[in-house]
Amino acid sequence: MDIYLLCLLVGGGLLVLSLLGGHHGDLGLGGHGLDHGVDTDHPDTADLASWLSLRSLVSFAAFFGLAGVVGGAAGLSGPGRLVVALVTGLAVGGFTAFAFRLARSRGEVSAAAGRLAGRTGKVLVPPAPDRPGKVALTVAGQIEHLLARSDDALHAGDAVIVIGVEAGVLDVKAWNGREL
Repeated sequence: MDIYLLCLLVGGGLLVLSLLGGHHGDLGLGGHGLDHGVDTDHPDTADLASWLSLRSLVSFAAFFGLAGVVGGAAGLSGPGRLVVALVTGLAVGGFTAFAFRLARSRGEVSAAAGRLAGRTGKVLVPPAPDRPGKVALTVAGQIEHLLARSDDALHAGDAVIVIGVEAGVLDVKAWNGREL
């Protein structure tokens, strides 16, 4: 079995599974576009991390393999087949990373946004009236760093509860562990 067929089978299989069963995880490398521990003070790190999301890597593998298999069937030689496979895989993987990053920046995709109301978390960067802050919530077993706004005066480390989500930004209130 050659590398192209292996990539097509593994990458294509994972791509089909993610389409059928939903896809909520990444490698912890920033693939959700929500920082997964990525240092957002250094944009180059965040940019690189978005290219290494599980979605992008699976897309690369599937289409690298597909192009290699099709190139081989079309009679391309080893180097020509490799070039076609690399260009195709990089183009599709790059487009996947770009599309999901763009959708998240516009608030069109978020990690379980509809199920965040009522969750509690901790303030990482306090929100201000003119800019959102950042909070940490545990979602599906992973710590998510999400943008948040609040009418309450919050400080780093304060406990908060999510009361809503609008355009990908959480609305949070100070929380003392009791009913609101």
